[in-house]
Amino acid sequence: MEMNEDLVMMRDGRMMVVRNGELMEMEEDMTMLDGTRVTMDGTIMMTDGTTRAMMDGEAMTMDGRLIDMESMEDEDMNDMEDTEDMETTDDIS
Repeated sequence: MEMNEDLVMMRDGRMMVVRNGELMEMEEDMTMLDGTRVTMDGTIMMTDGTTRAMMDGEAMTMDGRLIDMESMEDEDMNDMEDTEDMETTDDIS
């Protein structure tokens, strides 16, 4: 999977950070651009004061969007399939 966006994610029960495409273990609590805080144990503190635990496979972009890594992987796979379909169409002409 290509990571073209910086984010934090829960992976195998550990908080990880993706920066410039490089995956590394989270070393300190982080504050996203929208003010949401993510702690090293995966607790998310929203700007409205609500908290929740980040689940395995979830990620948060630096602008505070919560995303599901599985759906991202599915989108990446669909994009690859679309590209392959286009290449096949080009070969037919």
